[in-house]
Amino acid sequence: MASIIRTSSQLRCSQCSLGKLCLPVGLSEQDMHKLEAIIDSAHSYQAGEAIYRAGDSFKRIYAVKSGLVETVNIDVQGNAHIVGFHLPGELFGLDAIYPGEYTSTALAIHSSVVCSMDFQRLTELATQLPSIQQQLFSLMSKEVYAAQFSMSDYTAEQKIAGFILGLSNRYRQRGYAPTQFQLLMPRKDIANHLGMAPETVSRMLKRLIADGVLEINRTEIRIHNIDYLKALLGHECRGSALAHSF
Repeated sequence: MASIIRTSSQLRCSQCSLGKLCLPVGLSEQDMHKLEAIIDSAHSYQAGEAIYRAGDSFKRIYAVKSGLVETVNIDVQGNAHIVGFHLPGELFGLDAIYPGEYTSTALAIHSSVVCSMDFQRLTELATQLPSIQQQLFSLMSKEVYAAQFSMSDYTAEQKIAGFILGLSNRYRQRGYAPTQFQLLMPRKDIANHLGMAPETVSRMLKRLIADGVLEINRTEIRIHNIDYLKALLGHECRGSALAHSF
């Protein structure tokens, strides 16, 4: 969901390089204009700025146009847990559809640009355009699919392997090389998300680097042996579930 045209310098969704990732395919030009009409202009957020907070009334769903967004839950003891990281072209806020309020807080990790859409207007449009309805069902099904897998049964090394493979798959969907991409999340945030100590994350990454599986230069990661990471996760079905749960 890229931004609707507001000035001559802004691009329509159909012209955005990420449009094919967050918009339903096969829309006619007329139907695309209907969809663009309910999408707000992209808004910029600074690092650490909240797009929405847990408990806010649910009204909109969001899509990352550039940068990186994380969603965070706060437990009853006041501890923060990072639920997920959202890359350009990915939607977030869908978990608020059922409860009617956002269950997590969405924060920009870096300077980020985010588009948004009024959900009520989207559902009304979906009754007219079946492809939009199908896209919504698919996205919600993906959320449920990812949420049903617990990481508690996996070793630290398997969690790291699944996290890296998950990023690899997501970057591949965006047209980037699946074996060379940016690891933009701070190590402490990765550790929080995986339920591990930061020292354990560092140790597991160093082990994979020493074994020649990975190479990390600042924020750039290169995967030299992706089959090794897949093998760490066990058989194909089990590995696929974990890799897609991040």
